[in-house]
Amino acid sequence: MNQTERKRLEERLSAMLGKACEAAREELSGFQWVTHVLDYDDPQRSIQVVWVFDSNDHLANALRQGHDAYLTHLTSEAFEAAGLQVTDVQRHVSFDSEEECTRVHAGDWRVRLTEDPVRLH
Repeated sequence: MNQTERKRLEERLSAMLGKACEAAREELSGFQWVTHVLDYDDPQRSIQVVWVFDSNDHLANALRQGHDAYLTHLTSEAFEAAGLQVTDVQRHVSFDSEEECTRVHAGDWRVRLTEDPVRLH
């Protein structure tokens, strides 16, 4: 993927996840923000979207109520609109909280997001 393609993908993905973030904020108590990490040399396999809540309690409540399906659906729509094709969207979605990042990584999201995303909630 050349630099122009990378920039185009990043812009589309950021715009679509931004819209998804706004929708989720209106619907889910304690939801704060969404981000993504990916390797531009293999975006379909490496993309990871992380939905972040303010607290572990809000996150647990959202998962208990099945809102992970809603957030996965928003992720799927964002991928499709950005032209990113993945076989199993659920494998590319993680959930986390500000509280947990503070507890484990002293609030350093840069460090937290560069670790293996499987360890997230």
